[in-house]
Amino acid sequence: MIRKKIATIFISFTFPLATLWGLPLRVVTTSTDLASIAQIVGGDRVHAESLTPPDTDLHYVQARPDYILKVSRADVFIEIGLDLEIAWAPAILRQSRNAKVSKGSKGFCDASTGIRILEKPTGKVTRRMGDIHIYGNPHYWTDPVNGIIMAGTIRDCLTRVDPAGKSVYQKNYNQLKNQLKQITIEYLKKLKPFFGTQVVAYHNEFVYFTKRFRLNIADYIEEKPGVPPGPGRIRKISEFIRKNHIRVILATPWSNLVYCRKVANNTGAKLLILPIETRSDYPTMLRTVLEELWKALKS
Repeated sequence: MIRKKIATIFISFTFPLATLWGLPLRVVTTSTDLASIAQIVGGDRVHAESLTPPDTDLHYVQARPDYILKVSRADVFIEIGLDLEIAWAPAILRQSRNAKVSKGSKGFCDASTGIRILEKPTGKVTRRMGDIHIYGNPHYWTDPVNGIIMAGTIRDCLTRVDPAGKSVYQKNYNQLKNQLKQITIEYLKKLKPFFGTQVVAYHNEFVYFTKRFRLNIADYIEEKPGVPPGPGRIRKISEFIRKNHIRVILATPWSNLVYCRKVANNTGAKLLILPIETRSDYPTMLRTVLEELWKALKS
């Protein structure tokens, strides 16, 4: 009887209870993009949920009690990483007291693993430089090729936690990989006439996106990352846009759109507000953003 009890306790700590009872793995993510990829790769074997809704600035999120509760029940926790969620995700993990998803455990997944990180700062970083990420630019999910790498990292994490689902995760990953490759090829062809086109962005969220599709971000409305522009900066960037005949300004729904619209009105450039966080599913988000960009450049 004692041995049986010990074996039961050991199993409950070694394998997720969801797996033992035939229930989906509980996957909690910091963004809707991660939740979508995890759901696609996991299929019926997982239930993926994002702590944040779409169109959220992931730099600034509150560590709410309901977030802590969700993480406390999770079998897997996935984050963007590169300190994008540094202001809130570590506190949620710590307060959840869930050893299954603590950093370094089988259930913890940093989706930036394997990504070729851009804009890694060199030299000393200070607050006077603005909101600089010391590990590099964390907005890598806007590149569909990076989406394939993310899906592979998530597949591997799900397999670690649920080895019995390995073939399912691999099959779903392969299908998503092919879908993202098709989107990339399709829009590289559609955007080919615009390769090298200069654009301006509000914040440095589009670096991976524009690099993949061969556009050039000539400047930013922000003078420093995370610092709203003053009147002098508005005048300077407006003059730059007019002088260089830049036709498109890139922004997100959480950008400071008051300044974006002011610059657009000053210059006649088209303000393109791109929803780079998933509202339905990740491939659809990418296709929507790319289609809107193509239409704006074509017009």
